[in-house]
Amino acid sequence: MNKCKLFPIAGLLAIGLMFGVNLAQAQSIGGQHAGTLDPTFGTGGTVATNFGGVSVSPLNAIEQSNGNIAVVTALGNGVPNEEDFALVRYTSNGTLIGTTRASFFDNGINSPVAVAVQSNGNIVVAGTASGGIDQPDVFAIARFTPGGQLDTTFGDGGLVTTDISGVFPAVSAVIVQPNGQIVVGGASASGLRHMPESTVLVRYNLNGSLDTTFGAGGIVQEATAVGEPLALAQLSNGDYLAVTGNQLSPEAGVVVEFSSTGVLQSTVTPATVVAASPSTPELVNPVIFQPNGDWIWAETVGNGFQRQAVEAFRFSETGVADPSFTSIKITFGGQRVNEPQAIALQSNGQIVVGGMSGLARLNSDGQLDTTFGSGGSLATFHVTGLLIQTDGKIVAIGSSGADLALARYFAN
Repeated sequence: MNKCKLFPIAGLLAIGLMFGVNLAQAQSIGGQHAGTLDPTFGTGGTVATNFGGVSVSPLNAIEQSNGNIAVVTALGNGVPNEEDFALVRYTSNGTLIGTTRASFFDNGINSPVAVAVQSNGNIVVAGTASGGIDQPDVFAIARFTPGGQLDTTFGDGGLVTTDISGVFPAVSAVIVQPNGQIVVGGASASGLRHMPESTVLVRYNLNGSLDTTFGAGGIVQEATAVGEPLALAQLSNGDYLAVTGNQLSPEAGVVVEFSSTGVLQSTVTPATVVAASPSTPELVNPVIFQPNGDWIWAETVGNGFQRQAVEAFRFSETGVADPSFTSIKITFGGQRVNEPQAIALQSNGQIVVGGMSGLARLNSDGQLDTTFGSGGSLATFHVTGLLIQTDGKIVAIGSSGADLALARYFAN
């Protein structure tokens, strides 16, 4: 499976010590300009929340209609391998409001992977769940109200699980359609050698029931598609794009189209995007769709002896590389380890990339934006998610030691 698990807490702490960075050093260079911390947020622009020493694996965040910030993370239970879905809410200035946990199996492994928001403010979190290490995984969805509570009108008390045929089912994306239906993307394996993973799409109605007009009883499993999609989008014609990248040849991205009823199409028809999900940090190579259907993919590349850099590429809906988008090697504040795990689009077309050790910003043509941070990038904690607020400010979500960490930066 093309997965990249977050580093253990001890490893993160060691990396932080190696880099010599912490929350207070998340780069604020005299005065307000792009990439400096917003002092109105938390303490000097940063927020750190500890949950009693249990493990924390942040995913991403959404901005609520009242300006509050809701962060999705996995939280441990103090027992090895046991964790829950968790929604952690903050005010717009970074003050903690509260935390809500969701567990599909008591004393089980409940692992959130992707998040989307509905038009009424409900927050949809998709992932996998199992009763234990030796138990099969199921697709799992929790829906929270804007107030942070489980939505009892959804499934069973706010929770829905779906059995997927095959072995090692994995969730990688979730989107909320304009009509409120939920589509979860992922993969499952056959268990047979030399057989590719099947791409899995599952569509749910507003109440969490399977939409039986889609696929076979609401589920599509297609072995000849792209395996586990890095990103998923719905097009204006009602069809869906599932996309992944080809690490052996980054100029040859892989994208397929499914019809509105879940049938794999022989060709991809260009159309605008009406719903999309950014990549999850669970996967290597973050991907994000642009409104016109193009998609941007970031990858880790070598940058000399025991050093890494990040490169980004842009593709058309059909997977053809865009030659006008310049691919360059970038680092996060000059760090050695630069694995990308998050990507976001600003309203002006600029692209923010975050990862193992910091942030960087690209212009719409792929060139490094040298007005951001220090020459285009900055070093900070391990970034797993990015939120572009309605006012344009950039919120980085991640972890620092055993803490859930947030930092808010000026965009200009």
